[in-house]
Amino acid sequence: MPRTPQPVNPADSPWRLLGSTIRHWRENAHFSQRGLAEMVHVDHTMISAWERAASRMDISSARAIDTALEANGQIAELHALVVELARFRVSNEKTSTSGRNEDDVERRTLLQLLITMGAGSGIPASAVDALHAGLGRTTDHAAENSVSDWEQIAWDYAQGVWTEPPASRIADLTGDIRNLEQALTHAQAPAEHTTLLRVYAQLAAFLALDLAETSSARACWRSWRAARSAADASGDRELSVWIRAEEATQSFYMRRLGPAADTLIEEAVHLADGRPSLGLAQALKGRSRILAEAGQVTSAREVLDDFRGVYERLPTSVTDDPISVWGLPLESAQYAEAFVLTKLGDGKSAMPMLEQALASCPREKAGGRANIGLIQAWGLVQDRDVTEGLGHALDLATSLPTTIARRKIMREVVAALPERARTLPAARELHALTTGDRPG
Repeated sequence: MPRTPQPVNPADSPWRLLGSTIRHWRENAHFSQRGLAEMVHVDHTMISAWERAASRMDISSARAIDTALEANGQIAELHALVVELARFRVSNEKTSTSGRNEDDVERRTLLQLLITMGAGSGIPASAVDALHAGLGRTTDHAAENSVSDWEQIAWDYAQGVWTEPPASRIADLTGDIRNLEQALTHAQAPAEHTTLLRVYAQLAAFLALDLAETSSARACWRSWRAARSAADASGDRELSVWIRAEEATQSFYMRRLGPAADTLIEEAVHLADGRPSLGLAQALKGRSRILAEAGQVTSAREVLDDFRGVYERLPTSVTDDPISVWGLPLESAQYAEAFVLTKLGDGKSAMPMLEQALASCPREKAGGRANIGLIQAWGLVQDRDVTEGLGHALDLATSLPTTIARRKIMREVVAALPERARTLPAARELHALTTGDRPG
């Protein structure tokens, strides 16, 4: 028989902090709520209640979950801190005291929390927000984000799209999108509503990029659809172009080709109306890849020429941004062109571009550097340098998580192998890494 949950107020910040952290560890360990419940011998409804802060867990349950998720004591220690903070709040409410003393105690508790958890490792940003939310009760101003705050939140996310681990931000994005929906319903000024719609479109797009790495294709495409709707409603044409181009790129990697991808690119090019922008460059990049995939050599090269022409006219704010999702530095343009050339069988022309791209690509973009290296391996295999190319590809493929982009390039490396080489142990191992793909 499951234990009866002890009811609590879900808005009670400390317990939401614990619930968010448990969910973060569980999702990182790829456990469902039912799977975790079986390991700690409770009903799955208990896991749900704890994560939603609808129930307070006891220390024995916290320790059991800590062990099951291999959290190295962090969940158990966080439980103890949350219990103390909740006890302090109850005592404070009974004595009707408030103000600086409570503020200081909660700030010290947060500091202790971060020290205990290793400066925040293992805690999602949404969980830290949950603890900070309690401070609003001791201040005179509301804790809601302003429009400029939301713009900064979107900008901060944009800095990590290509540098943070794939699918590492789903929990935070989901929480922020939920809060942003509430802000949209309360926005009264037209300019404020428009800005929030633009931020919503960005966050939904970032969520779609992460969902492609972990969830069903349906969840990914629905998030893209929401991003398109919000961008169009905001009236930001360049954002609408970029979102369609990125969705088409993801469609290419997830093998969702045909009318879906073609329509997105046609819409992006039509909306761009010849004006150079990041989105138009991305759309042309996607079209050249699709044409190369279809074996249309002449057309693919013509679109590459168009891509170069747009790139040359991009503002420096785009070409000089080496990190964020809003940048298209030279190494990214070289990578895009080299991908198509290698697919067309012209790896020799692509090699100098890849060498320059790898030399310029920031170290923070480990995934991008790995993808450049995989295309180099692809070119080596095409040139019948099978041993070096296959070994290089396998080293890169096993050094980082297998994203949909890397999986696509690995499939190309395997396909380029001579028939006699496909039985090699390294070839079989590389092929095994490609089998987790989910057709769109």
